[in-house]
Amino acid sequence: MTERLAPGTKCHRLQSMSAVRQAARDGAILANLLLLGILLPASLAEGAPTPSAQETIFGRPVDRGGFHFQISFGLGGGPDSVGLFHQMEIGWTLEGGTTLGMIHAFIQNDGVFSNLGGPDLFGGWMFQVKVPIVYEDLVYKIALGPGGTHDQSDGIHAIWGVSWLYGVDLHLPIWRTSGPTLSLVALHALVEGRHHVGVSLGLGYTFF
Repeated sequence: MTERLAPGTKCHRLQSMSAVRQAARDGAILANLLLLGILLPASLAEGAPTPSAQETIFGRPVDRGGFHFQISFGLGGGPDSVGLFHQMEIGWTLEGGTTLGMIHAFIQNDGVFSNLGGPDLFGGWMFQVKVPIVYEDLVYKIALGPGGTHDQSDGIHAIWGVSWLYGVDLHLPIWRTSGPTLSLVALHALVEGRHHVGVSLGLGYTFF
């Protein structure tokens, strides 16, 4: 039987203060991410020159507009995870070059490379904003939405929380509207007071 701490005792006060501090830290993280998601794309778009089809790193013309789709796989890991990284995006690229859409991203730890005591899988389904950084083929992305972890010891048991992601895509435009993509991404999940994070490198294909 779990012993309940009597209100007013020193242990009870310390436990309450610890819970308040944890809630404050979690709230600060989410508030900062929301602010970053609102201000950063706007500042990048305002401070950088409007990209044209010629302003690319590789010197190949790029037409970014309309339907957007990306899929990639790679390796990701952090303090409590090492595993398979996967991301898939679907959205629409506006006339000014900003892409709005959804991204599904996760790191699968169990049964892949190793398990460092973290969740079998963590990630989420997130609303995403992408903007070119000076060049059309170098794109910054940030996303926020519902996410969580999987316990796969007996089937799949999802534990819900919140997830967020940020990173860059470097496109190799073989064609004007599509090509291979190299992605560097930081993926986070906050579940039941635990913060899981992994930095991932992925290779995939994108329809700009």
